[in-house]
Amino acid sequence: MDLGLQGRTALVTGASQGIGRAVALRLAQEGVGVVLCARRESPLHQLAAEIEAAGGAALAIQCDVTDHAAPATVLQQAAARFDRIDILINNVGLATPQKFLETSDEDWQSGLEINLLSAVRFTRACLPSMIVHRWGRIVNVSSTTAKVVDPYQAIYGAGKAALVNFSKTISTAFAPDGVRCNCVLPGITRTEMVEANLVSAAERTGRSPEDLMARMLQKAPIPIGRIAESDEIADAIVFLASINAEWITGVTLPLDGGTIPVAG
Repeated sequence: MDLGLQGRTALVTGASQGIGRAVALRLAQEGVGVVLCARRESPLHQLAAEIEAAGGAALAIQCDVTDHAAPATVLQQAAARFDRIDILINNVGLATPQKFLETSDEDWQSGLEINLLSAVRFTRACLPSMIVHRWGRIVNVSSTTAKVVDPYQAIYGAGKAALVNFSKTISTAFAPDGVRCNCVLPGITRTEMVEANLVSAAERTGRSPEDLMARMLQKAPIPIGRIAESDEIADAIVFLASINAEWITGVTLPLDGGTIPVAG
């Protein structure tokens, strides 16, 4: 299937690992120039080198998305390499397991800055150009935690739930301008963040990460029978960024292996 993305440019936040990295690689395969953003500089440059070695175009920009000035700085640097940003993938996110009564105001502010406000700011920065050119794709990466509550992820869940509402607001407001905005809800996916959380939980409980994963799947079964791979999530995101998704906007798409109940 031709996704019609040759020559477009995408900005992917949280691109150094996991879903963001998989999305960047998939976009590059479609002929998209990719602007890669994340806090960790070395993995970003490695990814950019990998994309360019395969014949693609990539620009690595190290930044902290919680910095209010980050979007303007990123777009300024990107403009020296690419004409404009056509596609924005707000992928960055951080889930830190905590008991609610142990969270502080600072924890909440930090979590919302990463999981919600970074997407708000990058969207606000990229929209004007999309409106001028009457074409744009925004895909916000939320989580099944936005719909299915996890008592140890109050901050992450609240931020990702707000991102769902934000996505619908943007889709409605800017559809007449040729901008399509959608939101995806990945279920548990094999990423570095998930693996790190498993290791942390294993250290606290004295169990192995493998045992914890097995127990988790037993407690909350996934109908498909396994967790997702980053590439599988990336394929859906890239489709929503394509010309084939012209009639799709304001959608919240579960990518969860069938775990979210109908009422969710």
